[in-house]
Amino acid sequence: MKPKIVSFDVDGTLVDQRFNDIIWEEEIPRHVAKIKGWKFEKARKYVIEEYAKIGDKDLRWYDINYWLKRFGIKVSAKDILKKWEKEIRLYPDVIPVLEKLKKEYSLIIITCMPRIFLDEKIHTISHYFLSVFSTVSDFHSVKSPQVYKKIASLIGEKEENILHIGDHPILDYEYSRQAGYRSLLLRRGGGGGDCIKTLEEVFNYLCE
Repeated sequence: MKPKIVSFDVDGTLVDQRFNDIIWEEEIPRHVAKIKGWKFEKARKYVIEEYAKIGDKDLRWYDINYWLKRFGIKVSAKDILKKWEKEIRLYPDVIPVLEKLKKEYSLIIITCMPRIFLDEKIHTISHYFLSVFSTVSDFHSVKSPQVYKKIASLIGEKEENILHIGDHPILDYEYSRQAGYRSLLLRRGGGGGDCIKTLEEVFNYLCE
């Protein structure tokens, strides 16, 4: 039986990593370098090591305001995101796939990304989606089997009728499967098994 709903992660799935890389690995280290009087590379190494101490299972990892406060950066998150919004880029396959899918399926987004980032990143494609969930902002949680089940309940659909697509092998693939969703792991440039290397390959799965 075909799914009724197709769910998408955002970073690495719909939107490329350039915007994230600039914010987290260039802009924030640049401010830290200025504050501490360090060269950029030293500041960048320090900042990345600090991120790693927290890790992506911790809500603080996603919270730009937490990091600005932690590093003593006085510029607002909104100003930083606005400065670099021109670097937000969809993958080339996104709009053609969404256009085709919307004719037969309801589409949603499930991401850990806080809404301060999310709203900027998807504003050009938000009209394709029936619902958009930020697990960090909406449920104060990273993705988990329990959160996936809660979302299914909120949209009034059985878990087995939802197909989730994302690029994180645990948060997107394993946890959604544990919740009862169908899942595809997107590995751009690679594939095999339940992995796809482009969004277009979802149609091969849906036709099975």
